[in-house]
Amino acid sequence: MPSTGSTFAPATGSRAANAPRWGGGRDLTRYLCAAAYLHRDYARSLIREIAAEPHLGVATAPACDVPVVLQHAYRANARRHSRDLLLAALFVLAFVFTFWAGRPDATLLMLLFAWVTVFSFELSTKYGRHLQSLRPDRFDPAAAPPPLNPEIAARLRQIDLYAGGNVTAYSGYSPFIGYGNELESWSLAFDVTTASGAGVTARDFDVTDLYAHIAQRVGALSLPCLEIEERLFVDGATLLGDKRFLPTSLGRPVASISPDRMDELKRAPEEGARPYLVVHSTGWGGELVTSLFLRFFRSDSNLYVEAVQTVLCPLLDRYRVIDTLMPSPPVRDVLELLAQTMVSTPFVLLASPVRAVAGFSPDYWLSWRLRRQYKLITSLQRFDYGARQSVRQRAADSKHHRYFQKADCGMVLKTVEKRVLDALVEFAQARGIDVSELVQRQEIIINNGIIATQGAKVESSSVATGEKSRISMSILSKIPLVRLD
Repeated sequence: MPSTGSTFAPATGSRAANAPRWGGGRDLTRYLCAAAYLHRDYARSLIREIAAEPHLGVATAPACDVPVVLQHAYRANARRHSRDLLLAALFVLAFVFTFWAGRPDATLLMLLFAWVTVFSFELSTKYGRHLQSLRPDRFDPAAAPPPLNPEIAARLRQIDLYAGGNVTAYSGYSPFIGYGNELESWSLAFDVTTASGAGVTARDFDVTDLYAHIAQRVGALSLPCLEIEERLFVDGATLLGDKRFLPTSLGRPVASISPDRMDELKRAPEEGARPYLVVHSTGWGGELVTSLFLRFFRSDSNLYVEAVQTVLCPLLDRYRVIDTLMPSPPVRDVLELLAQTMVSTPFVLLASPVRAVAGFSPDYWLSWRLRRQYKLITSLQRFDYGARQSVRQRAADSKHHRYFQKADCGMVLKTVEKRVLDALVEFAQARGIDVSELVQRQEIIINNGIIATQGAKVESSSVATGEKSRISMSILSKIPLVRLD
């Protein structure tokens, strides 16, 4: 399958900056919409940390329509609030009948009504129109519940801009939020001022031309749903006062920057802002996303290369319940639900007064948080604008669900890494640069299949070292490879 991602013209010309299309993802969006109805904590966290947060950046959510998921999360919370209001009223009546009226029979009746309420709510959640509309043959993203008010609608439109953007504002240690688990990483540096032979002069080059060359060569690979993008990762704690990435201190970070600004940062990366060339391969209905992040830095005499592998694994099994629900409830499921709600009703009833009060603020005390954040931004001049979580990654498992998923992930990473290093050699040779040092660093550790050698840095949980664990490129070159172009 040909690459469907961004195309890169030479660095001196115009360049398209298309966002990845992720090879579909309709089912994945459907699963996450269903999770908002079935898991209170998931829906609440989406609203509190993404939808209702006016200052934080929005993390990437591969193959997921974030505004649609958030619309369903708001509707799910509104349904829960209606139930909590009714339960809170029954709780108050039960309290009055027990301690003031001395009517234990009336108290038992209130408890019975509470059980019926909880049971009816759970039954309607699983088999009502909201969840049933998310079945494979009925799901329509355009039919998502409308926002509760114009303010929420405006925030969702703003969040939607990040899906087509090229900037990620992150918080904490790892910048690659939303892309899953980090696997191996490697880096190397080699001299680009030494000529390849007598009478040859090593020509200087612009690092943006190298980015374009790597993107072009990797884009020619025939890998499943291969997409390429340029993305800037900025530290959210360094944004305050930087108008390039934060136009107003009381707003969100920008979703995109221009290609010219991206090229400036390639030539002179900053401590809190680093551009990467990112190669994605999406498979298994959008549920498996394998990515390789590449960065090149040109100093006076050396070229530094950094590569980081990530994999975003499939969703946890509990988020796929929608595909196992029958259109109408079987008798056995009804009986199980009756037993489960009989046990849970007392606890839900006790929590209902607090939940009912909190539910009147659908954005979970947004005004209180805004006052606190306003003080941090205006008075202390210290605030972290980085995204705290990803809609997609929060629901993802930490491991593959199928052997072939793991095999596909390894195939993509090894194939792309080999093409990147081959393209690097080609680029250097075309400019008369001695590549003997670089070729020596293209040895492979058998155990992991990572690219590493003397002077190269490798981070991995299981790496074999020593002379017996290395194979020279002269031997590997004799092994026949499948043609991928």
